[in-house]
Amino acid sequence: MSMILSKAQLDDYRRDGYLVLRGAIAEADIRRLEQGVANNPPLDGTLDPNAPAYPAPGRYTLATQALRDPDLAFIVEHPTIVGAVTDVLEDQPRLTAYVIYDRTPAGQGLPAHHDYKRWRPVGSSMHWLFTIVPFCNFDADAGILYVAPGSHLLERVHGGAGPCLEVDPAVRPADGDFIDPGLERGDLLLMNMHLWHKADANKSSHHRVGLFNKYAAANAPPATGYYLYEDAVYHALSEKGRDLIAVHSDKTITTTRAVLVRYRNGPELYLCETGAGRWQLPGGPAWDERAIPDWDLGNMIAPLQQHLREQVLIETPWLSYIGDYEEDEGLCRVYGYTLNDNGFPVAYPGEWVQLDAVDNLQYGWERDAAERWLDPAIVRGKGLSQAQSRIDQFAY
Repeated sequence: MSMILSKAQLDDYRRDGYLVLRGAIAEADIRRLEQGVANNPPLDGTLDPNAPAYPAPGRYTLATQALRDPDLAFIVEHPTIVGAVTDVLEDQPRLTAYVIYDRTPAGQGLPAHHDYKRWRPVGSSMHWLFTIVPFCNFDADAGILYVAPGSHLLERVHGGAGPCLEVDPAVRPADGDFIDPGLERGDLLLMNMHLWHKADANKSSHHRVGLFNKYAAANAPPATGYYLYEDAVYHALSEKGRDLIAVHSDKTITTTRAVLVRYRNGPELYLCETGAGRWQLPGGPAWDERAIPDWDLGNMIAPLQQHLREQVLIETPWLSYIGDYEEDEGLCRVYGYTLNDNGFPVAYPGEWVQLDAVDNLQYGWERDAAERWLDPAIVRGKGLSQAQSRIDQFAY
């Protein structure tokens, strides 16, 4: 694909953490999206049982599996959006979130924040960005979307002692650092995952609607795992556009397991006895944690940590996503963790096996998962459970 952005535009993005492409999305495309929204009222955006019913004053989203509608799906593979995202990421992009926000009249704004979040499928990749398309002018009446240029502070991302990158806590910009980028209907805002931003309330008499999609680099999967799209979403895209969907299935995630690695004359993999004379990766049934409610389900770190406490007698401070594999009638979401030599030297209840000797396990994909975990080409972050992140998502 040819370059969409010039060197000067890329330099501006890297310096400021955002870039606006004026009028990048045609009026006909905006109208088609508006028809898609009209066909799919945004009622899935809150898990608060006390929230008012749409369209009462509030902030609502159209997300989850909305891409099944072709009038919504087409924008995912828009050549200008995909081309610009590819230029910024310097890698093939993967869609991590499709979200249309509708801030109804008198709907409140959002305080200053950034969106790198270690507990969220849409926010825990180490290399992703927003693609924001306003359906109306984000002006003083509808609610300005402010950005703080340079607040992404990329130097706070660094290598750690293990296989995953680490991120220091963000430095909150001063109130005077936020500016109005002047977003209008049909503009395209590219925004870095670490950039601080905020939004005013909707003081107008009309809805403030915009597309707020997120794309990650293919070699930087979310640390919690991707949001799992249904097969219908995958098939709503063109053959080429389907490359943007990292994982899709009509099966659900029913189990979760861990690739635990240590080094003793090479990598060793930890296995538990299943009780039938066979060995398997530790783990078990998966469930949704819901300590921090949201629509982007897929973080199975909490149940896996519980299984590891029970089966391996360890407490991992983090885990990082490897992949999804078929297990029985569902999918198994697999995470990795590499142990160091700082633990107390006690025996483990299972067995450590040289990776080269791992063969003939229960499902057949276990060695592939371990090899993926050891692949140095994959850029990984540290995923946390929602409960850990309620206290401090940077503390572990």
